[in-house]
Amino acid sequence: MKRFYEQLNNHPAWLIMVILLLLPFALFINLGLMPLISDEPTRGIVTLEMIFSGNYITPTINGEFYYNKPPLYNWILAGFVQLSGMQSEFIFRLPTVLSLLIMGLVIYLFTKKELGSINAFAAALMLITSARILFWDSFQGLIDITYSLVTFCSFIVLYHFSQKKNYLAMFILSYALAATGFLMKGLPSVAFQGISLIVWMLNQRTLKKLFTWQHLAGIGVFVLITGSYYIAYLQTNSLQDVFSTLFDQSNRINNKEGTFLSWIIHLLLFPFEMSFEFAPWTLLLLLLIDKKIRHAVFQDKFSRFSLLIFATNIIIYWVSADMRPRYLFMLFPLMFFIGIKAYSQAEITKPVLFRIVNIVFLALALTGTASILIYPFWDETRWMSGVLFFPVLLFVISLIATILTIKIPGQRILLLIIVLLSVRMGFNIFNLPARLNSYPDALYRQGEIKAGQLSKEYDLYILGDTPFNHDASFYISRERGAIVTRTHEIYNKQACYITDQKNLSKFASRIYKYEVLHKFSIKLDETRLFLIKKRL
Repeated sequence: MKRFYEQLNNHPAWLIMVILLLLPFALFINLGLMPLISDEPTRGIVTLEMIFSGNYITPTINGEFYYNKPPLYNWILAGFVQLSGMQSEFIFRLPTVLSLLIMGLVIYLFTKKELGSINAFAAALMLITSARILFWDSFQGLIDITYSLVTFCSFIVLYHFSQKKNYLAMFILSYALAATGFLMKGLPSVAFQGISLIVWMLNQRTLKKLFTWQHLAGIGVFVLITGSYYIAYLQTNSLQDVFSTLFDQSNRINNKEGTFLSWIIHLLLFPFEMSFEFAPWTLLLLLLIDKKIRHAVFQDKFSRFSLLIFATNIIIYWVSADMRPRYLFMLFPLMFFIGIKAYSQAEITKPVLFRIVNIVFLALALTGTASILIYPFWDETRWMSGVLFFPVLLFVISLIATILTIKIPGQRILLLIIVLLSVRMGFNIFNLPARLNSYPDALYRQGEIKAGQLSKEYDLYILGDTPFNHDASFYISRERGAIVTRTHEIYNKQACYITDQKNLSKFASRIYKYEVLHKFSIKLDETRLFLIKKRL
């Protein structure tokens, strides 16, 4: 066995194969099970209304102009819908998972020369298995992972071509990526591009390159890409509210619901909160406390670049009162690069901090392994099919990986990744169905789908100022295959209306004769709505 351990420690191909085998199961099992939540329905309804109307230039929700985000991500979603012929939750979340896998591949290819193949592979998996992504955002159909892929690629372009002194390629490609990001999320891409260019070129003493025709060419590419879209936009709508809304959406400095004290608390807690959100791999950064390790890591230009880009770009989010961890997905891989270099250096010198980090990793592996066995005993899951088979299988895989962290210490990171992927598979198979059964979201979805089906043969309107959220808009519009619009008029024809009690009372005399086809609730303040049909 000793020879086997040595072989696996020196040539971890089998561990990599196990990770690659587990990865698709961890990311895809039950991906489409849960209803769309959070901002997912917003991305979904904008996409559906593009498809239904044939208007891909001016985004709308319930037929009214939507200004919060440019439409590029919705174009991507529309492409997946059109290619698959489906409008399911799985399809709307698929771009997120594919973007995450592509970002992992990009990280591997970009860092292979700098970190070595094994560490580059580990760095790619660190992003995927960081807590926030693995147990939340990787199964949400949100814009942030795809946007982070684009922005992270702009960092790569900046470093790669600056080292080759090919400034024309650096400016053109980085500004093209910034324009792509702008058409997804707006002004943050301008900030990322400006900050990263200035601080890195200052560091390299090449700031004068900003005053050359090559830089002007890059700016020209940005203007050409974004300008072409807005010229097309002007054909159907003015730009009066577009840029003010984009600025408001990008301004996270102020939180209208917060106080000065809560902002100060945010400033103090931010590093700890982000360390938790991107655990366990942020733990590696503790190794930089050791002066020798820190000196060895930052002798490398690539590490200095990673630190500089991370530190200067994160300031905006640090001082922002309204900040969400998903805004930082493009930045934390830079910290993982530094962390894994520090870990590799610590394996040589083995300081006290190195032993502490390894003890914590072992404790996490043991905790994760033990947690898999909860499913046969948890009231929410013990009745589920396969509850006596899958937990045992995943427990065995995870336990073997945990034992191997002791036997082959040189591959602790890869082995902890195996444990994390095993835990995520258990989460997919059991936690998600349990959540579906216990959360009200499934009932909201069921009621909205029925409303769409019952009104499919009629014109449908949201009556007056009836509360109506994007979740309901998505599911009802999807079932009908048509846009649901709001009206303050009662039409002289047989039609259906969605209304709350207040608007039903207000318009009852003008509707005259109606029948209630369906009663349902939506997530927005648990509002009770009525689907009514006007009789001729």
